[in-house]
Amino acid sequence: MARFFIHSITTGVIIGASVFNFSNHHTYIIPLYLAVFLIFLICLLIWALFKNKIAGLVALAFFFSTLTIWSGGKSFHKSEIAEFAGEKISLVGEIVGEIDKRESYSRITVKTEMIEHDSGRNFTQEKVIITTGHYPELLTGQKIKSFGKINLPENFLNENEIEFDYIKFLAKDGVYSLMYYPKIEILSNGELKFERLIFSIKQKFIEKINQILPSPEAELLGGILLGAKRSLGAELENNFRKVGLVHIIVLSGYNVTIIAEAILKFFSFLPSFLSAIIGASSIIVFSVMVGSGATVIRSTIMTLLALTARISGRTYSVNRALFLAGSVMILINPMILFYDPSFQLSFTATLGLINLNKFVQKLFGFIPEKFNLREITTSTFSTQIAVLPLLMKMTGQLSVVAPIVNIITLQFIPLTMLLGFLAAVLAFLNQTLGMFVGFAPYLFLKYILIIVNSFAKLEFATINL
Repeated sequence: MARFFIHSITTGVIIGASVFNFSNHHTYIIPLYLAVFLIFLICLLIWALFKNKIAGLVALAFFFSTLTIWSGGKSFHKSEIAEFAGEKISLVGEIVGEIDKRESYSRITVKTEMIEHDSGRNFTQEKVIITTGHYPELLTGQKIKSFGKINLPENFLNENEIEFDYIKFLAKDGVYSLMYYPKIEILSNGELKFERLIFSIKQKFIEKINQILPSPEAELLGGILLGAKRSLGAELENNFRKVGLVHIIVLSGYNVTIIAEAILKFFSFLPSFLSAIIGASSIIVFSVMVGSGATVIRSTIMTLLALTARISGRTYSVNRALFLAGSVMILINPMILFYDPSFQLSFTATLGLINLNKFVQKLFGFIPEKFNLREITTSTFSTQIAVLPLLMKMTGQLSVVAPIVNIITLQFIPLTMLLGFLAAVLAFLNQTLGMFVGFAPYLFLKYILIIVNSFAKLEFATINL
């Protein structure tokens, strides 16, 4: 019965997200919402009168459809700030989320409280992405005033002439306006909130990694451990994409699973209930630290469901957990189903890994199990097969070398993460000791970079479709 409930919830959420996506720019959303809600009431009435299970499951589906449409409609609104596109105005607001530091600039997200312009002041709560220099140094939670020109996001084409819907990609997070290099005045430092503390710890950790390892190995370890890939540089990051290994530097579900398992093993000496509580809390803190992207949230929810099943003694179904996690995320933000590539790829890859793995294992039964070669090979091909149509649609590109590059590198990732983390922790105590221990992960990181750069240079590495 649990399977049918989850199927009903998933179906309802997808229907609701589809209806919202169809109607979010039109006046149809209220009548469509009422129509879906009416179907829910009719099915609920049939179930109540005749105890028909199918009617009950359909009612459940349409109940979650109405919730999804309501959730989407609640978050969608007309932007007041976007109306000043091309004009210079002042924004007063608080820096929210992690500051995205890149090679030559930083990007911050500001939740506005007030806008000032020639015609007066408006009080509005919206998110605006501001691109600025590295100085003055800005912190999450600071209240700032910025003066500059309002720009609207624009869609763009990749090198294969595939359009990326950047407007909707930002709109899913409530961002409709941009500012480039405005004048910034820090009004107050704000309170030392949980987010700022977590991001500060992350930044200190990355600084220690940079002290004990040279570039670009330090940036690569930062990407593998904490998803801090921005300082890798455009060329190197593009090479990771070419060879199909970019998922290790954007903190995919693979990395999160490794870290979650390490956390749970570390606390395994405690009583099972206490171990699960501390482990779950640590995983949630980690997910906040690395930015809470769609992939991280999906992996975190599935891990928490697994822990809940372990504590309660219930059977854990990975498929059900995946669909439940996806449904919860879409229910909260329906637009990720259509406009978040990270969510789409993560969900599809995990679905492929779960359901294609046994079939692929039969094909690669001849590969030895030593060094986890068979497991890595089957996992790689299972996920690659699943995401291939999506990747081709998104990028217009097919990585021919992705399977072999994944097979010869992924087996070293868990050990690299463990040794890299240990070296960075020891660097807080003694930098020389950290550098000494860091030599081992440096060798692994160097090996990964050599493989990536070598395969990316091959003329047949990718096929443009």
